Amino acid sequence: MAHEDGLLRELTTLRRGWGLEAERLRSRLGPLVSGWCEIHRTTSDRDARRVLREAISSAIAEFPADDRLAVNVALGIAPGTQHALLSDRIGVLADQLRVSERTARRRVDRSFARLAAEIEAGTRPGDGVPDPEEGWFVKRLKVLVRLDTAEPEVTEERLIVATRDALSRIAAQFTVPRTEDGDGERDVAADARHGVRISAGVREGQRHFRWLLDLPRPLSRGDSHTYSLVYRIRDGLPIRPSYVFVPLVTCESFEVRVRFDPRRPPRVVWRLDRVPPSVLADPPQPGEPLPLDGACEVAQAFAAPQLGYAHGLRWLPGQNIP
Repeated sequence: MAHEDGLLRELTTLRRGWGLEAERLRSRLGPLVSGWCEIHRTTSDRDARRVLREAISSAIAEFPADDRLAVNVALGIAPGTQHALLSDRIGVLADQLRVSERTARRRVDRSFARLAAEIEAGTRPGDGVPDPEEGWFVKRLKVLVRLDTAEPEVTEERLIVATRDALSRIAAQFTVPRTEDGDGERDVAADARHGVRISAGVREGQRHFRWLLDLPRPLSRGDSHTYSLVYRIRDGLPIRPSYVFVPLVTCESFEVRVRFDPRRPPRVVWRLDRVPPSVLADPPQPGEPLPLDGACEVAQAFAAPQLGYAHGLRWLPGQNIP
């Protein structure tokens, strides 16, 4: 019942203002509605709007005609109801139902309560084994890459949000990109700093690694949790002079900081933003140079990195300083 109440609050918020026609629609969605529609797998407001319309249409298919109309008008889905204010759409509904605006508003409230109950009934956990790759998205990712250590070290801290109930296990992946000289078998160790325990790890080819992570407690839909992992590349082989993040599920914000060895500072560092991953194997084409600070570091932030594209930093290695 608590989840149903949460869904109703999120749906009530969604119908305000422009409804589904609002700008930055994805940012207005609560975690329960997002999880129901798997909005975290969409790449734009246009996609999110389409997915929401289809999901809502399916959920209300068996509703009485007046209730279906109430939902579609309140959210601005019905033709001719794309108004900036919910009160204007309530007026349209009152005219179409030939009732007072007060009665039309009550009809909307009742219809949305039924919609929340319908969503809740259709999204309870099943009996199957949950996929650790699904059921959550990343609200914030912060990465520190250290090149001033004996072996390259990457620390990732993620704030995740559950999009289903009883989320108790998730997955983490790490890839060592291929270098110009080719690669042998890479050796990467993962260590949990806080927030999870590593229950299993598997090598997927020479450069790809995957770990299963057990959460300290099951999360319910809408719950958030922070955890941190450290990856160490232990094989002593060269690494590609870059760090990129290619989101496969929604990530609302991404920050990366690279700490260089002051004895081997890079010649130049530049930002990569929405770059097709295939381009990363091409010869480097430096962009606007980014200065190193007094700690020999460069940091960049990315708001809503786009699914399937690379975001991060790339550099040209420099010469050793005696």
